[in-house]
Amino acid sequence: MRKLKDILNHKDNNLPISEQKKLLRKILLLEREQLFHETNDVNWGAKQFFRALELLKIPEKQLKEQLIAKKLFLACYFPIRFELDIARFSEEYWLFPAVQEGKGLLWFQYGDGKENYIKNKYGILEKKKEHCFEYNSSMPPMLCFVPGLAASKEGYRLGYGGGYYDRFLKTNRDQITAIFCLPSERFLIDDLPKESSDEKVDLIVW
Repeated sequence: MRKLKDILNHKDNNLPISEQKKLLRKILLLEREQLFHETNDVNWGAKQFFRALELLKIPEKQLKEQLIAKKLFLACYFPIRFELDIARFSEEYWLFPAVQEGKGLLWFQYGDGKENYIKNKYGILEKKKEHCFEYNSSMPPMLCFVPGLAASKEGYRLGYGGGYYDRFLKTNRDQITAIFCLPSERFLIDDLPKESSDEKVDLIVW
């Protein structure tokens, strides 16, 4: 685990929280890209996915049965900027997010992975809104793999600044197990700058 003071200098630590986050994102994006090129490990997302199931004590066979029976949802994301690629072995019943501008997230099934996809303003693949649904508390519980750059020992996540996942988690906290996979312990930080809108994740894997 790294210390925030070893990443940001004393002057940077006195910046407003939002500015500290921007600076951290810039630093950590470069570090993650460098790590990706150094390791050249296309399977690191898969490794962390199965490690998460192990920590949650969910056998892979049991997970698949629950997903097919629609007793559980599994949500993931399409990776950008050298993120862990958990989505590379998605199955048709996995869910992926579609952004609602200024709001939260909609969800769609992966399906065959080819039809009805468009790119949103972030360059991420999603489906048109007519192929999406809004998750609510009357639906089955969800295992939700969330994207981001770093996590704190308290369970807070440094995302990309849009706030979509924080709003989604806050609205559906009792139904969702939020899982955040890191490429290495280097992205686990003792105390991330945080704001009142930031939501904790339930499990951090590295």
